[in-house]
Amino acid sequence: MDLKEHLLTEGYNQIDILLVREGEDQTTVPGITLHKVTDLEYKLYLDPETITYHLKEEHPYFQGDQKVESGEMKQVKGYILEW
Repeated sequence: MDLKEHLLTEGYNQIDILLVREGEDQTTVPGITLHKVTDLEYKLYLDPETITYHLKEEHPYFQGDQKVESGEMKQVKGYILEW
């Protein structure tokens, strides 16, 4: 099951994602309508093999490796902000 399917299974439809990279800044990816997104991992530059899910937490998030501008991989947490 991919990231989009995990989120849909948990009842999410329209979300924002707050991405927090290790040792760096944070970025918000606003206005994601899940049923319109084809490949959420690709959109977020995530390595699908590294994603772990923590969607039953008080502040649900996923964690994985993200390719950054320099080409290296950084650990990132993506907090789900529902609206």
